[in-house]
Amino acid sequence: MTTLRLPRSDELEPEDREVVEAVAKRLGTPPDEMSMIWRAHLHWPQHLEANYRQMLYSYRFQGKIPALTKEAMHTAVSMHNRCEF
Repeated sequence: MTTLRLPRSDELEPEDREVVEAVAKRLGTPPDEMSMIWRAHLHWPQHLEANYRQMLYSYRFQGKIPALTKEAMHTAVSMHNRCEF
């Protein structure tokens, strides 16, 4: 399986860095400390922004389960289903 190198935010073009910084600010973390799922999107910042907007309007911020717990549940289900991403 190929390993995807995760770029640092300072390696991005200025307009792409703005997108990444806006998403990181909303998530409450520095860009280089976002979870691996979000950092993998740094290769495609416009995709990151689209996914982030979709997430905002979805279930993630609804309910009483903390976002980190939901992310852990997603990871567990993905591992159980042997997802290759």
